[in-house]
Amino acid sequence: DKATLSAPFAGTITSLPVDEGDTVGAITTILHLVEPGRMELKVQVDEIDIPVVKIEQRAIVKVDALPDAPLTGRVSYITPIPRKETGVTLFDVKISLDSTNNTGLRAGMSASADIVTTERYNVLLVPDRVVRQNNQGKTVINVVVNGQTEERAVVTGISDGFQTEIISGLKEGETVAQ
Repeated sequence: DKATLSAPFAGTITSLPVDEGDTVGAITTILHLVEPGRMELKVQVDEIDIPVVKIEQRAIVKVDALPDAPLTGRVSYITPIPRKETGVTLFDVKISLDSTNNTGLRAGMSASADIVTTERYNVLLVPDRVVRQNNQGKTVINVVVNGQTEERAVVTGISDGFQTEIISGLKEGETVAQ
C-alpha cells in the first residue's frame, strides 16, 4: 500500500499485467517500461567468435521488417557466463543501437547483427573462392597473364568469408581466375 516505485529512466509503460489490489510476489512482473529512442539488441555469439568481440565495437544491424533502414550500434555488454543451446556454447551480447528515431523500429522485431571486429580501408580484395593452398602449402591464386593462367604466391590479410585481402603478390587491375 505504501510502496513507491521509481524507474531508472523516463519511459513509456507498454504493458501492465497486474491490477490494483492484486497480490504480487518478489519476482512478479508488474509493468514493462521502454525508453523511446533507446533500443538494445540481444544476440548470441558462438564460443568460436566471442574471443574477438569487445565492448564498444561497432555493429551493423539488419532488421527483417526494415530492410532499407541501415542501423548501427555498439557492443555494450558481453555475458561472462555462456549457455548451451542444442550442444552449442553461446554468449549473450547486447548491442546498444545508435539513433533509432524515424526508422520504424519497434520492440520485439526480429533482427541480426554483424559485429565489426577488424576493419581495413583502401585494400585489394579478391573473392575467397580464388584463394587456395598449393602442394607446398603456400597461399596462391591463379592470375591471367597474356591470356595464360599462372599460379602466383600471395600474402593474404583478413577475410569476411566472402572476400580476402591481398597484402602482396597481386596488383590492382590484374585479372584472377578460379
